[in-house]
Amino acid sequence: MDQNQTMKGSVPSQEKKLAILVVEDNAINLRLITAALTRAGHNVDTATDGQIALDKFKTNSYDAILMDIMMPVMDGLTSTKEIRKVEAERNKTGKRVKIIAITANAFEDDRNKFFESGMDFYMNKPIEIEELNRILQL
Repeated sequence: MDQNQTMKGSVPSQEKKLAILVVEDNAINLRLITAALTRAGHNVDTATDGQIALDKFKTNSYDAILMDIMMPVMDGLTSTKEIRKVEAERNKTGKRVKIIAITANAFEDDRNKFFESGMDFYMNKPIEIEELNRILQL
């Protein structure tokens, strides 16, 4: 099965409330995504660049990270690689945080880069909340 936006899955009848880090440098996108996730009952933390996301990941536990790709200071690919390194050092159980790329770039080469960096899924902007909720519950 292709790990991308077209991934379909049934939403469990009892959705789990998650701790989610939203990493997005566009203030409007950040507010919209945060509001939708909060309305769904999730606990949401935010970061405006990949370095802030990495720093927050080092001191907090998240079920999922929504990672913008193109950001100042540290881009989403670099941040994801660094998060995976931290995760490997501190987590001997093999459990991984779910990292979802959120991007306007969805060409085949881009998707390959997302997965190579350690991302699990990707979604095109603008984000479709129903699809995001399905991916979060997988």
